[in-house]
Amino acid sequence: MKRLPLICLNRLISAVRLTAGALLLTPLLALVVYVNYSIDCQGYFLGDVDLRGIVDLILDGKDIIGFDRILSRQREVLDTLVANMSDDTVPETIALGSSRAMQLSQEMVGTSFYNSSLSGADFSELLCEFYLYDRRGRLPQNIIIGVDPWIFNLDIDAQSKRADPTLYAEFVSERLGIPIPYEAEDPAQSWQYLFDLSYFQGNLDSLQKEAVTDGEVQPVPDGVDPYTLDAEIRRPDGSILYSLSYRNRPQEEIDADILYQTNGMSFLANYPEPDAERLAIFEAWIRYMQEKGINLFFFLAPYPPGEYDNALAKAEEYGGFFGAEEAVRALGRKYNIPVYGSYDPYAIPAESTDFYDGLHPRSECVARIFPGIPKALADRDAGIDVSLSHPVREP
Repeated sequence: MKRLPLICLNRLISAVRLTAGALLLTPLLALVVYVNYSIDCQGYFLGDVDLRGIVDLILDGKDIIGFDRILSRQREVLDTLVANMSDDTVPETIALGSSRAMQLSQEMVGTSFYNSSLSGADFSELLCEFYLYDRRGRLPQNIIIGVDPWIFNLDIDAQSKRADPTLYAEFVSERLGIPIPYEAEDPAQSWQYLFDLSYFQGNLDSLQKEAVTDGEVQPVPDGVDPYTLDAEIRRPDGSILYSLSYRNRPQEEIDADILYQTNGMSFLANYPEPDAERLAIFEAWIRYMQEKGINLFFFLAPYPPGEYDNALAKAEEYGGFFGAEEAVRALGRKYNIPVYGSYDPYAIPAESTDFYDGLHPRSECVARIFPGIPKALADRDAGIDVSLSHPVREP
């Protein structure tokens, strides 16, 4: 056998050394990547570390006291929650919307469920709620969209101050193909920390610290029935349980709230019609979700009779309020999306006793409106008309 040339022999020896070194380093590199991703003390991959303790409570199925004190960070909590979901803990169904959809619960829905609604959500936050799931590859099979009449209103007073304009613009531009100028973040800036040895050391140091919770947010003690507590509770399915005293307020107080809200609906008055551009984005979003095979359902939470009567009496000022429901029903017919509920309480029917206050229907009222995902899917597939028993009144 001829001898290998010296240069080839040297290359062979170098290759063997590199291979052996790689084999020795691979377990170490894998450990660095695992620790940096799973601990992630700066929240590059799994979301805000300060909120991780709250998310752990949710994932552990705990009822939470004090969530109402961190409403300014509720979108961050949702983002952190989605980031920490595993493939087998992604719920079959989620709800998107504002606090008017927060009474939707797993018991009502009939599948694994998380209510991802954000209190006071406007149009951009509604789409961002969805995008938090989409960008992390955690989309559910079914989505219930709580559509409020104000989401198609361009009036600045109707907009949430918590909305993330960059997140919204990224979704609309990159996923829906409707250009909105924004400055995209470079994902490489975060992923480089997977292999960073100093970050590895920082994560090891963080293991010695106690788990972080917000401090104001605590789990309901084991063995305590949350329905007996005089505190607002966020359920592990994301739904809201108002305090015992709020749920049991005298009807006179509730009626006073309804009257106050009737006089305070200025953000829905002088709103001639739903904005056409916003409706176009909403429709593009519907198509995007259906292309991904998601089953969609629209949920319209009713308003108390006094408020709706006031809008009817001033119909010329509330064109957008009534037009929003008309637009949603038209989209439902066009895309075969069942529409449950109505802003019109008489179409449910619902009385003032069916409300906690001037905006939020009681859970018993919501349960009468939405039949659960199994029946909703069966009715849709059978072509059954799910229109309300009482037609919505024309303004």
